[in-house]
Amino acid sequence: MANEQLQVLNALDVAKTQWYHFTAIIIAGMGFFTDAYDLFCISMVTKLLGRIYYHVEGAEKPGTLPPNVSAAVNGVALCGTLAGQRFFGWLGDKMGRKRVYGMTLMLMVICSIASGLSYEHNPKTVMSTLCFFRFWLGFGIGGMQPSTQPSSFDWAASSSSSCPVFVQGFCRTVGVPPTPTTPAPRGRIWELQGCFHGFQGVVRPRRPHCGSATGGDYPLSATIMSEYANKKTRGAFIAAVFAMQGFGILAGGIFAIICSAAFNANFDAPTYKVNALASTVPQADYLWRIIVIVGAIPAAMTYYWRMKMPETARYTALVAKNARQAASDMSKVLQVEIEAEPQRAEPTANAFAMFSKEFMHRHGLHLLGTTSTWFLLDIAFYSQNLFQKDIFSAIGWIPPAETMNAIEEVYRIARAQTLIALCSTVPGYWFTVAFIDRIGRFAIQLMGFFFMTVFMFALAIPYDHWTHKDNRIGFVVIYALTFFFANFGPNATTFVVPAEIFPARFRSTCHGISAASGKLGAIVGVFGFLYLAQNKDKNKTDAGYPPGIGVKNSLLVLGVVNFLGILFTFLVPESNGRSLEEMSGENEEESETGTVELEQSNYNNRTVPVRNRVCKREIKPSKAKSMAKEQLHVLSALDTAKTQWYHFTTIVIAGMGFFTDAYDLFCISLVTKLLGRIYYHVEGSPKPGTLPPNVSAAVNGVALVGTLAGQVVFGWLGDKMGRKKVYGMTLMLMIICSIGSALSFGHTAKSVMTTLCFFRFWLGFGIGGDYPLSATIMSEYANKKTRGAFVAAVFAMQGFGILAGGLFAMLISAIFEAKFKAPSYEVDPVGSTVPQADYLWRIILMVGALPAALTYYSRSKMPETARYTALVAKDVNQANADMGKVLQVDIEPEPVRLPKETVKSFGLFSKEFMHRHGLHLLGTTSTWFLLDIAFYSQNLFQKDIFSAIGWIPNAKTLNAVSEVYRIARAQTLIALCSTVPGYWFTVAFIDKIGRFTIQMMGFFFMTVFMFVLAFLYDYWTHHLIGFVVFYSLTFFFANFGPNATTFVVPAEIFPARLRSTCHGISAAAGKLGAMVGAFGFLFLAQPQDKAKAEAGFPAGIGVKNSLIMLGVINFLGLLFTFFVPESKGKSLEELSGESNEHN
Repeated sequence: MANEQLQVLNALDVAKTQWYHFTAIIIAGMGFFTDAYDLFCISMVTKLLGRIYYHVEGAEKPGTLPPNVSAAVNGVALCGTLAGQRFFGWLGDKMGRKRVYGMTLMLMVICSIASGLSYEHNPKTVMSTLCFFRFWLGFGIGGMQPSTQPSSFDWAASSSSSCPVFVQGFCRTVGVPPTPTTPAPRGRIWELQGCFHGFQGVVRPRRPHCGSATGGDYPLSATIMSEYANKKTRGAFIAAVFAMQGFGILAGGIFAIICSAAFNANFDAPTYKVNALASTVPQADYLWRIIVIVGAIPAAMTYYWRMKMPETARYTALVAKNARQAASDMSKVLQVEIEAEPQRAEPTANAFAMFSKEFMHRHGLHLLGTTSTWFLLDIAFYSQNLFQKDIFSAIGWIPPAETMNAIEEVYRIARAQTLIALCSTVPGYWFTVAFIDRIGRFAIQLMGFFFMTVFMFALAIPYDHWTHKDNRIGFVVIYALTFFFANFGPNATTFVVPAEIFPARFRSTCHGISAASGKLGAIVGVFGFLYLAQNKDKNKTDAGYPPGIGVKNSLLVLGVVNFLGILFTFLVPESNGRSLEEMSGENEEESETGTVELEQSNYNNRTVPVRNRVCKREIKPSKAKSMAKEQLHVLSALDTAKTQWYHFTTIVIAGMGFFTDAYDLFCISLVTKLLGRIYYHVEGSPKPGTLPPNVSAAVNGVALVGTLAGQVVFGWLGDKMGRKKVYGMTLMLMIICSIGSALSFGHTAKSVMTTLCFFRFWLGFGIGGDYPLSATIMSEYANKKTRGAFVAAVFAMQGFGILAGGLFAMLISAIFEAKFKAPSYEVDPVGSTVPQADYLWRIILMVGALPAALTYYSRSKMPETARYTALVAKDVNQANADMGKVLQVDIEPEPVRLPKETVKSFGLFSKEFMHRHGLHLLGTTSTWFLLDIAFYSQNLFQKDIFSAIGWIPNAKTLNAVSEVYRIARAQTLIALCSTVPGYWFTVAFIDKIGRFTIQMMGFFFMTVFMFVLAFLYDYWTHHLIGFVVFYSLTFFFANFGPNATTFVVPAEIFPARLRSTCHGISAAAGKLGAMVGAFGFLFLAQPQDKAKAEAGFPAGIGVKNSLIMLGVINFLGLLFTFFVPESKGKSLEELSGESNEHN
């Protein structure tokens, strides 16, 4: 297909990023800038209009737009947007993108100015005029696409209301229709007549300026940018056009703040409470007009450049069928000579029409995917007006309206909304721009819908918790995260994808249909949920509304809507890195025009496609291809092999060490609790016995020390002796020492603990050895396409170990509790620990050896990896024979046997090694070290987590066996909610997103959540549920982040003869960090007051400061990640440079 692409289109696809790309972003994005500016400012304008035109003499609250007027202002804009998207989308395909592109911008300019000049003699005519121009403004640029800002409301909480303030904010959304009056304009220009009966404790929605949607500009801007962009960074460019809304938000906010501050300084006015009439100065009527009119200036400034843009090459060549004109236009844009096609392309016989049978066969499901996901997204996004009052109240930046004058209210709202935008909406845009071409559209959209679902259920299920005023901060954080992931998710991708996957002659139309579907969802979200969210009790609904399903059920419905978005996302194809013609199948349609021979060449740092040697430039094969040609046959066979059964058996065999590791670490906390009751019971103590701090530190510490030693020793041995020769040793050590730990008998507590520590050291030694060996073996067996997922899956076997440990501990403790009844500790301290409990912990530890024992035979039968045999042992024929059996194919022998030593070989830590891999090793060791400091510090919070869940009562109210059961159940729950999903998210996305992106993302969110825990620490001490949520999110992103990638990457980027050693060094650095996290922070987190520190500990810096330090550590991890190269999709030899060594 690619070979049949027109050369002018290939020139665009492979062009490097140039200045014209950025000018196209600005020109195409100015409609979105204007849209966001207008919609940011409109809520303040409608606030001011309410005070000016709907003031009621004697009312306790300032005037507001009546609900029917507010609904009209909202509704006409939405209708205008929907109509404009559909109409201009169709027109863009019929007449060309350029011909109608200027119309949309001119509509914006004219209607923005006209909206500000809506003068008349009474409120009704002013509102009618304003609605008229806002319809046409929506027609040109749209009404409210979910992307810029949250909704805005007139609100006032009545102190006499019986409802909780938060519930009022949810349930009272439109307000009661006022008694019909004929209010007249007032102030120095007009006098007020008539009256209006207001309502207290009611939230009346203003025009929700929750974002922007371009009506005509939507399909045209998206289509133009997609057709101008190169395929490598096309997603970022289209998303950047959409993200121009962010600059529009900031411009609108800053200008409104400046303008209102200037008016407030020059036209002093009392608050509404002091003087209702004088609180709105006559000059306020000019303020809203100035703010609205200024929004037209940026659009007007880019009108000329829109008119000068040439028609897109894809429309000219593929729709207008004039390839010569397309070549001429793009030659000027790209500043290279593109020779025209031999002849003018004629319409092909197999062209099909919109909605024809052929169209539905090729693109029907794709169109269903883009329309349904956009529809579902906008339902969820626009429903946010239910919460806006509570957000502003929680921030505390908007006092009651009656305590401000009109201009001050504009200033306060602008400031608060700008803050919200800066914290969630705007960053979401630019995260998408930064990662869309790394992660891909599909992954970002799936991730966004997933987190929106999670956070919406987090709001819905503990709804009663959020209704309390003290819990609003947690609500605001989850709310902000929801809309961060909307923008770093489907809000951007639903805009990008429809501009890429449809044929050129339908592209603008299909984008318009998709966007219009979204606008239909917006109408459901804005107005439908006003009815749905009404109270189930008819007597408690807002006047004029029937009973609904209540706010909690509405939130559950929104969670389901987001989940449906996840499902429908699977209908949307991934377009990352593919040309528009590949996505749409247009090369197949144009196959009759002849074949195209493409070459790549370098000219002035610009890559240009060449057809039949159009541009006479020297062809230089890429380094990657040169390396690929030199790769040994056996290694190439492994790299290109399809996923087969042996891959999965290797995952199980290699991952069993991690299974045992996780099983042991999960169970040891149960065991140490039980050991404390059995061996360290103190007569007369009000609490059960526990291991003394030094004994507890020894039991945990020796395992960490053993692991560190094993990682270094077995890492080195794996390179010196071969992976297979030492691989069985690690598993045998685990088996023997798991059994030995369980058989730690002695006459005294000290001797039992000493024996246990001895075996735990060697158990750690074996587990440590499995780190470098398993990672290296799996990386050397895997194909390069899914290598990341396979290595991560080995590490993720820990998840099964956790679950197995939890389930077995629960099962066996339940059996013991049923068989050997015992009272609680407070009833009978001695009888609460039955003698048989001494067998319980031994059985739990011993069973951990069984899975390892079952796979020992399979490990011993595994052949040595081909990369060690061929590249280190230099026996290519043996490697061919071994892998021929594994792959079940005949591998062609190499023409010559490799010499035992190559000229360019270098040793570990040699000058050449440090030059080639020094920074990489620094990156892998430092990031693993920093991660494990943060990861292992979780023991600071374990007690609070269990208390918040409520599944572990006070130890003295339980007997020994019951405590084991309770702890096992609670830890299994935590693992299921955060740790285990994180592992498998990494497995699912590591080869789509890439190692670098996942690690950056993980460290970023760990930093954010750690600072959230730190700066609001005093708040969390009283709100443990919110703490649990952030704790779980932190460790979800640790596992769907650096905890997995730090294990994967060192097994890929170093030469075969040093791979296991370097992985062992990296892992050992991590274990050193684990010691700092597990023990160092026990001291650091002690209170600053020595009198309050735990017995035997000196004064520390306190938990809050420790959390801040952990946030800084995670941020350092983010920075050191830049030393780690991306290994996705490359062979191990490309990454390590070994192909060059064997040149």
